[in-house]
Amino acid sequence: MLKPVPALLALSLSAGLSACAVTAVPALTPTASAPTIEAPLDTPAATDGTVEPVLPESSPVLTVWTTERVVPSDDTAGGEKLLAQLAAFDESHPDIQVEFYVKRVSGPGSTLAYLRSAPPVAPGVLPDLALVDRDTLVQAATEGLIVPIETLVDPAIVSALYPAASQLGTVGEQLMGLPYVLEVQHMVYRETAFEQPPASFEAVLASPIPYVFPAGTLGNVSHTLLLQYMAAGGRLADEAGVPVLDVVPLTQVLDFYVQAHEAGKVDTALFQITDPAETWHMYLERQAGLAVVTSTLYLAGRSEARSTGLCWIPTPTGEPFALASGWLWVVVTSDPDQQARAMALVNFLMNPVNQGTYTQAAGWLPSQQTALAVWGDDDPYLSFGHQLLSNARPLPDASLRAVVGPAIQDALEDVLLNGVTPAQAASRAAQLVNPPGTPQP
Repeated sequence: MLKPVPALLALSLSAGLSACAVTAVPALTPTASAPTIEAPLDTPAATDGTVEPVLPESSPVLTVWTTERVVPSDDTAGGEKLLAQLAAFDESHPDIQVEFYVKRVSGPGSTLAYLRSAPPVAPGVLPDLALVDRDTLVQAATEGLIVPIETLVDPAIVSALYPAASQLGTVGEQLMGLPYVLEVQHMVYRETAFEQPPASFEAVLASPIPYVFPAGTLGNVSHTLLLQYMAAGGRLADEAGVPVLDVVPLTQVLDFYVQAHEAGKVDTALFQITDPAETWHMYLERQAGLAVVTSTLYLAGRSEARSTGLCWIPTPTGEPFALASGWLWVVVTSDPDQQARAMALVNFLMNPVNQGTYTQAAGWLPSQQTALAVWGDDDPYLSFGHQLLSNARPLPDASLRAVVGPAIQDALEDVLLNGVTPAQAASRAAQLVNPPGTPQP
């Protein structure tokens, strides 16, 4: 039986109640709004300051932890579609009681923090199923906190995944997570300013208007810059997994930015922009006519962007390239019965019609080609999204970004702010990353 998700409270919230709840829970319908629910009377405090419900031992419960960006609630984008799907699952699986909790992405109270700390002291608070990002997936898999998923999931779902999605869920040689919703960066542009999409470095240099992208970073490297380095053939690791940086591809990217700056197409003020939401806002406010955004930003606000063309981020050759990130289902429980319940829910939500319907409403990209097809040919984003995902690679892991990223970022700042030549900046960056004697391809 599914329990509906009320409005978010604090950092973690149950979608259901125990039998001793003060407020009665009405029957869930696909169109019902989430009710106001009080905390159960007999609920111990969780370590993050919220409450966890205590259900009768005789009632099997499937506990699902999710992120605030994917919540079955009328208050979130696409949430009503997810509510409807869970209601349908409830009808077809009345023996499975599902509860959703929202957890932090990182830090205290996050899914990873619980997975690490709870097993020796309070294993009962852990979920059976969780929705996590790639960085959490890698950490949890490396530390043995989740179980491999490939033998549990429907093989038809795995075979329908975009290659980048499959790679996103793989750690080592095992599929440890099943990608559910994806996001990529791409460009938007004023159709009146371009005869053809400005897909290459050359096209941007010939552009009649400036090119706006988040050149700054709150982490290691601008993801736009990282994408272009990789599109030029740059590596982040060798065959043994050792971090490396390639001089020639980085020089090519840096040379483009020097030319773009000299031509007035790129302003150094862009280093103050760290979030694609800022460039998207600039575009909507007509302060920019060629801007890097994310797929989720565009899909959520495309009704406001009239006469807008879509293009992948410019690459040296003009060939499409994207870096995919997203949220993935992971199985935490080692109990075979709970694993079966967890996968019944995952397989249901990953049904192409269900996944396609939810992602289109929520503004995500689906991980399966068959799910994207559900959007329909009348959705103008369908073919573009398919082209991006077909030419995407996973966003490199945090461990590699932490080593190689700062060197790439510093090199861009050196050429645009300090007058260092592209060749010199790329060589310095490689010296910071590469082990002595690293051969260049």
